Amino acid sequence: MKLPALSLRTKLAVAVLVASAILLGALALLWVTGTRNNEALVAQSSEAILDNALADLRLRGEVTLEHLAEVLPNLVYYYDFSGLSDSLSPVLARPDVEYVIVYDLEGRLIHDGTRVLERFGERMDDALAEQVIAATGTPGEVQAYWGDDRLDVSRTLMLGSVPLGGVRIGLSRAAADRLVAEEQAELETQLRGRFDSQIRWLLAAFTLLLLGAAIAGWLIARQLLRPIRALATSADRLEHGQFDQVEIPIDRGDELGKLVQSFNRMAVALRDHDREIRRLAYQDPLTSLPNRLMFRELLDQAVTEQEHEPDGLGLLFIDLDDFKRINDTLGHDTGDEVLAEFSERLQHQASDFAGESENQQPIIARLGGDEFVALLSGADIRQRCTRLARSILSGLNEPFTVDGRQLFLSASIGVSILPDDARSARKLLKCGDLAMYQAKLEGKNGLFFYRDHLTMTAEENLQLEQALRESLALDQIELYYQPLVELATGRVTGAEALLRWHHPDLGEIDPERFIAVAESSTLIDELGRWVIDRACADAATWQRSRPNLRVGINISGRQLLRRDLVEQIDAALERNDLPANSISLELTESTLLHDRALASEILLSLRAREINIWLDDFGTGFSGLNHLRQLRVSGVKIDRSFIADILTDPDDLALSSAIIAMAHSVGMRVIAEGVEAPEQLELLRQRGCDVVQGFLLARPMPAAEIPDFYPNPEWFPDASG
Repeated sequence: MKLPALSLRTKLAVAVLVASAILLGALALLWVTGTRNNEALVAQSSEAILDNALADLRLRGEVTLEHLAEVLPNLVYYYDFSGLSDSLSPVLARPDVEYVIVYDLEGRLIHDGTRVLERFGERMDDALAEQVIAATGTPGEVQAYWGDDRLDVSRTLMLGSVPLGGVRIGLSRAAADRLVAEEQAELETQLRGRFDSQIRWLLAAFTLLLLGAAIAGWLIARQLLRPIRALATSADRLEHGQFDQVEIPIDRGDELGKLVQSFNRMAVALRDHDREIRRLAYQDPLTSLPNRLMFRELLDQAVTEQEHEPDGLGLLFIDLDDFKRINDTLGHDTGDEVLAEFSERLQHQASDFAGESENQQPIIARLGGDEFVALLSGADIRQRCTRLARSILSGLNEPFTVDGRQLFLSASIGVSILPDDARSARKLLKCGDLAMYQAKLEGKNGLFFYRDHLTMTAEENLQLEQALRESLALDQIELYYQPLVELATGRVTGAEALLRWHHPDLGEIDPERFIAVAESSTLIDELGRWVIDRACADAATWQRSRPNLRVGINISGRQLLRRDLVEQIDAALERNDLPANSISLELTESTLLHDRALASEILLSLRAREINIWLDDFGTGFSGLNHLRQLRVSGVKIDRSFIADILTDPDDLALSSAIIAMAHSVGMRVIAEGVEAPEQLELLRQRGCDVVQGFLLARPMPAAEIPDFYPNPEWFPDASG
């Protein structure tokens, strides 16, 4: 039967008893009468000295707490960790201070005076923690708890009358014990003077005592110091983040053995916490994909591997087009659901696209917001990047369904290749970003491979955006108008507003270019509001000499999906005292595909105000007869690409004729834009087109010229007026 292990206290007691027995046996004859009196005197003196030393120790603790209670509240309130460290470090540096802890009302650690706050936010869990926490909140009162080797004092930190937490100091009793030992030694020395005559008799006894002390010291060193050194080594490994080999083997059941076992449990807990922290630091919480930090490490590693085994590395920079409008109109919760579903699609596509080896498995990561990246390696990297990008784009043709609402999205993808475009991870990522931006400028919903000129183009676009902001503020943007003429009568029914920008230094800027730059930023919202206000003001001026002359205003997809669009138009009409039926809003088919439900809701609200809605560039999208009926648009505009070849291309003629017939069948009118030849005009007249627009009739002109414009009568020989 195995006997229970003796505790250290028992072992020390046995050693003391053995030493005492030897000493008492040697000194029995001499100390029979004097020892008891001497021991009593020494004990009483030591107790008095100890009481004074402990009282002094407590006084020092209270004084220190008084000082900290004045200094710390503001630092705790503002979480000034630097100030806390500066205030606590001098206290912690004192030889009699073992620890200084600042904690909140729930006992969670805020600061411990060290530079590295490894336990920040953890609840105190030592033997006195619950008592200290329970006493927190009593202003001005110092709580003191005595232990065998230290005094623990604590006090509530108050900011005015509001308790913020507390400060806690551990004061070592070593100095007090050392003072008692010194005074006791001095007293014993004095007493030994009385027994000088007995030194000869005591020599033999002291010799035996020293021998016993040496043996006891050797045993203590063997039993205590070796495990303590092991604890110190393992603690140093923990400090340096080495969590793999920190557990210490132990087969003893005394207090030191229990301490080592507690240390092992703490090491395992720290290792688990470290793994969780790394997971949180490297993983996107919404999609569980690698985040920007982790992707940069993976990208650096991939670039380093390419230096040894170059087989090609491709990066796809993926950005969802116009995603901000989902957050703005439907809320961030809906946006998060869309992002989560999109990330799942990317992962499935990457899995399906995986090559034969693990190295060819694309890495998918989320950089933030609606930006994602895919990293590929292996042979034929350019072709593989193209295939994956096409797969991602085609996958977006399937709508996202959120709360019963179907949302259609597209993406712009920029592709950069290592080492063709870049030789470093940072440059590769930057080139992919520039290529993605170029894909947006070229109409979105596509991919673009990086080219050397893109860096310069990006800088030019940034400068152009800044210049556009300044010109808009300085009223350097203009609206020109191209007349709309009714084919049957030759009457001018209205004019389409077209943006023009003549910069003092840059000269005439192509509208397609600066509008694309505006759409890639939030500037398109400000520009759209300006166009609505200016066009309504010009139309109001026309009404004085040419009543019923309408103005056509182009509305971007981003404007259409803003819930305040109707309010913007109402305000512009009211400011200019303009009837609602004097304006027409022109929308492209693509703007209606992102969120049909919201677009239909806004269009119905506009139609209820008798505002005309025209579907621009009709025939290039996906609208059908049923869609036109649902949207209740006033009419459609045949895209100029069909009109340009209507005389030579039978397909364009057939499609234009079909659009006219289809629109008329549901009571809608048709505008043909881009008419530049008399033959085109005559052919459209034969097909029953209602209104025409183009260079043949008039080029865009300033607003002041519209009221005096009349088309050339030779193009309308049958007009009645």
